[in-house]
Amino acid sequence: MAVRARMEGRILAMGKMKRNYPVNENQATTRSGVQIIALIFVASLVTSIPIWWRFAWPILSGASLSSHAGHAAVIVTHTLGGTFMLGAGALALYVGWTKRWRRWHKFIGYSYLSGGSLGAVTALILSIGLSHTPQSLGVSTGTLAVVWLAFAAMALRAAINKRFDSHREWVIRSYVVSWTFVGCRIAQEVPLFNYLGDEGITAGIWLYWITPVLICEIALQWRRGARLKTTAVNNSQ
Repeated sequence: MAVRARMEGRILAMGKMKRNYPVNENQATTRSGVQIIALIFVASLVTSIPIWWRFAWPILSGASLSSHAGHAAVIVTHTLGGTFMLGAGALALYVGWTKRWRRWHKFIGYSYLSGGSLGAVTALILSIGLSHTPQSLGVSTGTLAVVWLAFAAMALRAAINKRFDSHREWVIRSYVVSWTFVGCRIAQEVPLFNYLGDEGITAGIWLYWITPVLICEIALQWRRGARLKTTAVNNSQ
């Protein structure tokens, strides 16, 4: 009887012990995603507005169309699509960050995809039919357009399949690529690669769109490679 009592006591004590379980990785990833969204939203507003005013508005107002003879209609369509993409994308980021206007989330998302697709397809057309030097510029901008279309397609696929964590990450990636409209214009204004001659513009565009995507991917994956934290759970009833 004494032995049985001791065994029951040990079993009861073991039942009351706290066990450590890994913290839900999805929760950590979601928090990280929200922080990245907030950072991208603020950075995009600060940098996009002056660049849009400097380069996009002269095209939309007709002031600089004379320098785009032969493809004026395509460049205007591209600028309209890109403008819509940046605006709707910023709204989508705001909704994801603040959780406000959730009922408009789907409409904003489809607007972003529509405007972005228009901007990317026309960018691809302009890249393939590039008539001025350096010709290599069309390779960098054309690749950029294809990457945006691929990221956007992955975001849409994840949303349709209700994989919303994956959807959020692909939207973040696609908007970072959208922002590189700003980066590409900075590349034309900041001569980092003068020693390459005309090819310096192409080198700058590669740098200004690949680097943000790389930084974004590291930020999205950072917590997934971190040491797993544990939380104590009491098994007693």
